[in-house]
Amino acid sequence: MNMLTKQQRIERLFAHEDATWHWRYWGLFFSLIAVAFISYQTSIYLPLILFAVYLPQLCVAWCKTKVLLTFNPDPRYRRWIYSDFIVEWFIFLLFICLLAAHHTDLLTVWPLLVMLVTGTIGELLFSYMVNRVVLTFDTHHVTNRMFNEAKTERHTHQKTSS
Repeated sequence: MNMLTKQQRIERLFAHEDATWHWRYWGLFFSLIAVAFISYQTSIYLPLILFAVYLPQLCVAWCKTKVLLTFNPDPRYRRWIYSDFIVEWFIFLLFICLLAAHHTDLLTVWPLLVMLVTGTIGELLFSYMVNRVVLTFDTHHVTNRMFNEAKTERHTHQKTSS
């Protein structure tokens, strides 16, 4: 399999995003319904709000990971791309456990907030590090920033051409 150029990868990511946009919005819609339902129940169900809101986004991230894995057959590339998703999944599970610990009074609010913020920052830094490492051996790798810039350019081009 030939490695794809950066532009080909961006086009495949656009195709993936165009094909899965409905999952994002339906996931958000059903998440809001689940949050409304859960919020009217007892407070023991509050950790489920995170599950209901974040799980659809995690599913979309998994689909994007599968697309990224088609770009380069190198085992190092695959390992780093998988690890980025695995860390995101681990942080999600950690957040649910922390919220459950808070609601069972094992954890107070301030340590909970510190751990949530630390986990979020850690996940963002890990994702950034993964992109930097992958760029060292795959010069055609598309980072989230590059893809967002391409989306902005695409959106601007569509506005000016119509």
